[in-house]
Amino acid sequence: MPLVLFLFIAFLFIYTELSLLVWIGSNIGVLSLILLLILSSLFGLFMIRARGWYTLLKVQKQLSQGEIPTRALLKSGIWIVAGILFFIPGFLTDLIALFLLIPITSLWIEKLITNKIHIVRSRFFRYSQKANHSQSEGEVFEAEYEKQVDEDKRIK
Repeated sequence: MPLVLFLFIAFLFIYTELSLLVWIGSNIGVLSLILLLILSSLFGLFMIRARGWYTLLKVQKQLSQGEIPTRALLKSGIWIVAGILFFIPGFLTDLIALFLLIPITSLWIEKLITNKIHIVRSRFFRYSQKANHSQSEGEVFEAEYEKQVDEDKRIK
């Protein structure tokens, strides 16, 4: 069933995209349509390239300060997905890309992704706690050790 739903959504998306292209092309002309598609693709390439460099610099800065750069990576990931959508020829993909770039929607998507990450992280933590707990229920062995230092540091 999920495969059929995926194929239906893909067909509907392609049909809508082609219908928009034909409608816009008949209203503004074919050359203007091609020019708009080329410009949006170039804009998408520029966004991907610029955001990639920005992400690299931001991640290096946060890592040098001892922080984990999750928010910078998430924001840049959303921007890169928007750039890829701009690169794909079509106006529906451009509309979705613009939707991703609106601060309110990108913040909402960022929160949605971080909530999913926290759920996965907490499940792993619970599992690893149970695993550690079950291992520590066994017998306890006491032992002593001595650190032996080789004076002449040669292999014997």
